[in-house]
Amino acid sequence: MREKHFVFTVVIPVYKVEKYLRETLDSVISQSVGFEDNIQIILVNDGSPDRSGDICLEYKEKYPLNIVYIKKENGGVSSARNAAVPYIEGKYVNFLDSDDLWSEDAFENVRDFFDGHYYETDVVGCRKEFFGAKTGYHYLDYKFESTRVIDLRESPDCIQLDVTGAFIKAEAIGEHRFIEQLKFGEDAQFITSIVLEKCTLGVCREALHRYRKRTDNSSALQNDVKNPSYYRDSPKYFLQGLLDESAEKYGKAEKFIQFTVMYELGWRIRKKDIRHYLTDEEYHAYCDKLTEILYQIDDDIIRSQRNLWKKHKLFCLMKKHHLSAAASAFSRLTKLNTVFD
Repeated sequence: MREKHFVFTVVIPVYKVEKYLRETLDSVISQSVGFEDNIQIILVNDGSPDRSGDICLEYKEKYPLNIVYIKKENGGVSSARNAAVPYIEGKYVNFLDSDDLWSEDAFENVRDFFDGHYYETDVVGCRKEFFGAKTGYHYLDYKFESTRVIDLRESPDCIQLDVTGAFIKAEAIGEHRFIEQLKFGEDAQFITSIVLEKCTLGVCREALHRYRKRTDNSSALQNDVKNPSYYRDSPKYFLQGLLDESAEKYGKAEKFIQFTVMYELGWRIRKKDIRHYLTDEEYHAYCDKLTEILYQIDDDIIRSQRNLWKKHKLFCLMKKHHLSAAASAFSRLTKLNTVFD
């Protein structure tokens, strides 16, 4: 990374977002911290076939000292973000989706937070509010009860799963890169790997990240079950990968790493209508991998999941303790309908 000339760098991968891109860029440019003196934007055109590239060039021409424009062949969001890393000139980095928004004072609040807690944490998460097809706050909003630095070993449920609503010290990125084989969970793997260095997380309640849920269901996250990578790569590189990395670094899977993995498992276990996307061999391999990962999660972490009903937790505990027949009977009796049915 280059010499730091800005307080912030915002990396924005661009692909088929001409409908949203101007609004996203304007939310960064209008920051109260002062755009021209303090913020760099890196726009990475990931082979977008629409007019998104023209919009990038328009803003680049208007702000030539603040905006870097990179054009590359389509390779996915991870490769686009990785392509931007050598051009980062900000002290703190945000990897923003090209259809999301920031509240006007978000960067100012994050700067003030880092000024007061610089040596305590490498990552600051911001409050996430949905808009568009869905409203309200993210499921993990409970961690924003106050602005503070969280010791994740003491509060393992206060995890950070995305890069879009977070700021990372540029120096902490180091050799970390997004895993390009990952199409789902790539940002959670990346940011959790960085957090694993200090096992702390800053949370800034006053900084609001607005996450767009598209009404046309065109985002990658909204189409996960249709993509083979969701079943093949994410369990290997994201879920098992984080467990292995923690074990290598600390001799065990830290509780907050287990919580991160179990949080994702909770969503996957409830996705029951997936068999028509997979062959029988793929389906059974996927279920076996989920079960293998479940064996590595402590009972208290399973019980602490807020996104699971008590019935799901009991089912998971049965599966974990090799009571598969009992788990299947329980699922049928309670009409639980899990991915394993």
